[in-house]
Amino acid sequence: MKLELAGHLNKVRATVEDVERIVDLYEYPDDSRTVLVRGLLATIDEHHRSVLLLIKRGAVGSAYALAGVIIRSTRYGLWINACATSDEILRTPQEHDATLSISEMNKEIEVAYQGDPFFVELRDRWAAKLYRYSSETFVRLGQFSIDPKSGLQHQDEELRDVLTIATLCIVLLASKFLATQKHAVECKQVEAFAMAYAEKV
Repeated sequence: MKLELAGHLNKVRATVEDVERIVDLYEYPDDSRTVLVRGLLATIDEHHRSVLLLIKRGAVGSAYALAGVIIRSTRYGLWINACATSDEILRTPQEHDATLSISEMNKEIEVAYQGDPFFVELRDRWAAKLYRYSSETFVRLGQFSIDPKSGLQHQDEELRDVLTIATLCIVLLASKFLATQKHAVECKQVEAFAMAYAEKV
């Protein structure tokens, strides 16, 4: 693994650890909305750690797949946090599929967060790559190259993008969760972590 990519792995790991530390400062209510969002956040934190381990072990395709789960889970978390009705939340644990289609969910999320500068900035900067890496069928000509000595090769730039997006998903969901829980100062602290990934794409 190249030194620059190894440094990026350390950077995203440290960011998520800082997010977890801030979120864990408080105890939260046990209502269904809070429990579901908090549970999703804890789950994608765990997935993020697994993504890093997979990349370190060379299982990049599996890391991409798990990063896609992080992106889709973040969408679901944002929807539950600010959009889902009480009835939809109550039905969620009993239903194998989401109560809304992805396009319907995206529309509701856009409406709910359209006045949030942090959400809008991340969406505008990363939307195209978010869509690409969350696709279930992320395969493109030229994605793969085979080295006779080391096997399947992946582009470091693409790996950095995937890691950055997965990390920013956690930052976004954690910040909106903290805002909903009336922890405005901590919300801003978490949002500030995104500045480390502010390069244009």
